[in-house]
Amino acid sequence: MDPCQRMGYSEESKRLERSRSFHPWKVMDSQIDYKGINFELLPFGSGRRICPGMGMGIALVHLTLINLLYRFDWKLPEGMEVEDVDLEESYGLACPKKVPLQLIPVLTQWT
Repeated sequence: MDPCQRMGYSEESKRLERSRSFHPWKVMDSQIDYKGINFELLPFGSGRRICPGMGMGIALVHLTLINLLYRFDWKLPEGMEVEDVDLEESYGLACPKKVPLQLIPVLTQWT
């Protein structure tokens, strides 16, 4: 095994064979906690160095999504049916869609 340097650390290259691809089976059944209790995922840090704005950041993401869903009716482009929507994913860090979903936001008219 050849040694491999990654981000300043020496690693065995065999361990890094599939490091650049996302494998959903690694996280499918895990109970990942983003609040810094289990050190699997730490988007806001942990312990004494945890982000003081974590609660506000999470609340803003939820509030933004709720407002988008509440205030808009979402339509497909002209001539496109629900059956035409491709749900296939490509592999990568965030599992992006192969074909981006295009929706048209229509402002909800309240009477």
